[in-house]
Amino acid sequence: MLLNSTVIHNPKWLYTNHLQTIVPNLYRKVEGIVYERERIETWDDDFIDLDWRKVESTKLIIISHGFEGSSDRVYAKGLAKILNKNGYDVLIWNLRGCSGEDNRQLYSYHSGKTDDLDWVIQHVVRTQNYKEINLIGVSLGGNLVLKYLGEESWTSVKKINAAVAVSVPTCYETSFQHILTGWNQLYERRFTSQVKEKVKHKMERFPGELDYKYILESKNLWEFTARYTVPLYGFKSVYDYNKKVQASSYLKNIKTNTLLINTDNDPLLTKECYPIEEAKRSKYFNLEIPINGGHVGFCENLSEEHNWLEKRVVNYFGKGA
Repeated sequence: MLLNSTVIHNPKWLYTNHLQTIVPNLYRKVEGIVYERERIETWDDDFIDLDWRKVESTKLIIISHGFEGSSDRVYAKGLAKILNKNGYDVLIWNLRGCSGEDNRQLYSYHSGKTDDLDWVIQHVVRTQNYKEINLIGVSLGGNLVLKYLGEESWTSVKKINAAVAVSVPTCYETSFQHILTGWNQLYERRFTSQVKEKVKHKMERFPGELDYKYILESKNLWEFTARYTVPLYGFKSVYDYNKKVQASSYLKNIKTNTLLINTDNDPLLTKECYPIEEAKRSKYFNLEIPINGGHVGFCENLSEEHNWLEKRVVNYFGKGA
């Protein structure tokens, strides 16, 4: 279903989509968030760090963060805070290598590595007693959630009540190239710098395993993906990677009540990342395109405790999705 668009009334001085993206993520503060960490072992001799905030609820929301993010991101803290207030336990799982400690294996995560999300959900089902489990995914985490829901290969998906995906570049075939252009290079250069730093840690722990010099000479994220991600995970090329990991290939298969929220001015998204026709045809997959908000910005007033997205998520789940 295609939902009606809502206007996000940003402060007037946030007059571009880049300002609406950068300012809330850099300068917004969410106080009083303390997590209880649980480390779980994986099937391949690695670990995943889970950060919990419990209010003794029978309902849980599992949050998947974005590229090079963690439970420490302001959007994760903001969501955790408002969801706790409204009676939900919250679990934010840190993708491998994103919890503040390098993971054990040479590999870590990529945009389509849904087996880790399945592992986390299996762990929750096995060790907890929730009557309702919901998912939220932000940016790359949103791509993971949508792909996971549409793959039809995970028995754990039957345990999911509903999901929300936010600011998701659902079509990597166009959005990946888009991040290399114009002002988007501000984000891309930061991302490239971050992943190169992680490769340096791998180089110390796994000397000789990869051509590290070649990888670290990558000029941008595309070259880095071609030189590191593609060979490490067995893809044929970046084009093959984009096609296989992008959520757009799986939306038609989703059978869980799901809401995708992509603002109309998200600087990281191309027109192909607004799957309007898929939403119109589906009884489960819903699309909402708010006017303004940037990429994971959603700022109405920096001094307010909760932003537009957080209130929208609570409203969505509170109405039974």
